[in-house]
Amino acid sequence: MMQLQQVDRRTGLTKKEFLNEYLHPNKPVVFTDMAEDWPALHKWTVEFFKTRYGYLEVPVYNSNYSKPGPGYMTSDRLMLFKDFLEATENGHSDLRLFLFDIFDPAPELREDFTFPTVMRGFIKRFPFMFFGGEGSEVTMHYDIDCANVFLTQFIGHKHIILFPPEESDKIYHHPFTVKSLIEPESPDYDKFPALRNVKGYETILKHGETIFMPTRYWHYMHYLDFSFGLALRSQSNMNTRARGLFNIGAHYLIDKACNMASPKRWHNWKEARAYENARPFEGVGKR
Repeated sequence: MMQLQQVDRRTGLTKKEFLNEYLHPNKPVVFTDMAEDWPALHKWTVEFFKTRYGYLEVPVYNSNYSKPGPGYMTSDRLMLFKDFLEATENGHSDLRLFLFDIFDPAPELREDFTFPTVMRGFIKRFPFMFFGGEGSEVTMHYDIDCANVFLTQFIGHKHIILFPPEESDKIYHHPFTVKSLIEPESPDYDKFPALRNVKGYETILKHGETIFMPTRYWHYMHYLDFSFGLALRSQSNMNTRARGLFNIGAHYLIDKACNMASPKRWHNWKEARAYENARPFEGVGKR
């Protein structure tokens, strides 16, 4: 069965300790205090965003985001930010808002947080925010640009499951994408037998905590209640940047084009290749 160990939780982690114990070994960690001095930690509330920025029009996404067809990898619809927050802050909802660059129309919000000093290479032009209602899920994927991600949690709780890059075939990675269609909270070992041999990490991320997800780390997130997060990204070296550019090209030039031409056939081909790549790791069990 899947082997998931708890992500380390560290307070007062020094730069040297971070580099030696987590960045260089490519291992995740939760900083319990990285954001403790940020004004955003107490200032950024739902009412704050609704009152100050509720007029913004935002693209929202639902659970059909990864399904083949005309809506593949596109937003569901546009909504006013205020309406989205009201629709998701109370009760169960699968609506999400991700890669939200609120800092373009509201650059003053940049004053409410600071970039970490534990490493170099932060992409300061593009901090992104992610919002989701209770029950919404972020399907298993890794970030297309291959950046390291520092995700700080606000308000609620997220259940996060992570797999290192070397486990990609075992989790049935769809070629020409950065996604997998497994459901790690309820793994189907009959359909995906290689999952019996996969090893990863999990944690519950709480308000004010920051999780470091290394480059090309697979991650799944389940919003246990309404919450939002701020993602700050950094590049380790030129190799990861080059890999990110390749991913972006493969996604837009191959994956999206083939989906438009023949969505069902293309999806079936990717799924068949994912099974083929996982077969050496399946051991016992059949599809």
